[in-house]
Amino acid sequence: MNYFVSHYQILLKALQRSHASMLSTLMMFLVIGVTLILPSISFLVVQNLKSISETIQHESQITIFLKKDISADAKNKIEKELKSRIEINNYHYVKKEEAWPKLQKSMGFNESNNGLSDNPLPDAFFVSPKSVNPNQIVILKSSLDRLEGVDQVVVDTGWVKKLNSLLHLANKAIFLASILLASMLTMVIGNTIRLQMTSHYEEIELSKLIGATNQFIRRPFLYSGFIYGLGGGLTAALSLKLIVIFLNQTVVEVEALYGTQFIIIDLTPLQYLSIVGSSILIAVAASFISINQSIKKLMAT
Repeated sequence: MNYFVSHYQILLKALQRSHASMLSTLMMFLVIGVTLILPSISFLVVQNLKSISETIQHESQITIFLKKDISADAKNKIEKELKSRIEINNYHYVKKEEAWPKLQKSMGFNESNNGLSDNPLPDAFFVSPKSVNPNQIVILKSSLDRLEGVDQVVVDTGWVKKLNSLLHLANKAIFLASILLASMLTMVIGNTIRLQMTSHYEEIELSKLIGATNQFIRRPFLYSGFIYGLGGGLTAALSLKLIVIFLNQTVVEVEALYGTQFIIIDLTPLQYLSIVGSSILIAVAASFISINQSIKKLMAT
């Protein structure tokens, strides 16, 4: 019980110190919040781009060309197979008699100048898969290739691979930027805690003379780091939430222009908690390192 009471008293002491220097405390909250919100916004943008890419439908993404001598039963079996596939979002069947005039029109040909007496096009199914993951599309293609009556399956995955590679690169860039920003944040918080210890030098020295342990001296400053991390993390999370709300209100104008429904996807509660948790972890770690260095210098003198 005494252990918890001691920690509670030290936490109150840290809160009193933060309240006494309210301006500098609020500045620390702002610095930590702004530093954390930069990678958070980048991550939010990438997540939304990823979500948009997964909802893009390209009817010609997978084209199933049927054999010319395919029977009606085999054609029906292929259609039933496409209906039962959970990987497929939608599909539609195009007869060769429908496709040939459209192709002639798009190419500027007619029956007199096309040089072809017969329709060279086969019947085809145009399939839109649910996922844009290249590996999943390749697996789907190989299974469709094995269906009876299928002559050829053509997959247009070039744009998918490019988009996924860009998103993967963006995630790596965000990760590296987060490390750099966390390092900078560690230095800022560490210097702030070091200044606090310098201003309480006499108090620390007196505590050492009466037998206080390093752990006892360290606690109030660790709690100060915890308060900085918690305040900064909450500042970042709240700011990000307000940004998402503002963008979703603004995006109504985009919906009116393009006639389509669009919404900025927010982070999950767990992701918001991870922002706050990361802020606390960085702040406490920075405080711990700074305190240990300061105590070593104090003992050396």
